[in-house]
Amino acid sequence: MLTLELTNLAAPLRDALRAADDEPLVITEDGLPMYVVRSLVDDDLADELISLHPDFLASIQAARQHKAEGKVKTLAEVKAKYAESSE
Repeated sequence: MLTLELTNLAAPLRDALRAADDEPLVITEDGLPMYVVRSLVDDDLADELISLHPDFLASIQAARQHKAEGKVKTLAEVKAKYAESSE
């Protein structure tokens, strides 16, 4: 994923991107919409992007594999373990 620091962008572009806090910003090429920029301030959008990240998907797959192999503990077991260690 490409990351750009907002402070490294020219002022007009920074201002246009900051406007995406209020509504999606559509970037056109030759009059045709090509890109949409949306703010990640919207928690639902951020959650969606995280849920689609390959590393997150891999961690979910690994957790499911551990469960299938019986390598998981119940919530009660975890609570019991940490209740003992805090006494």
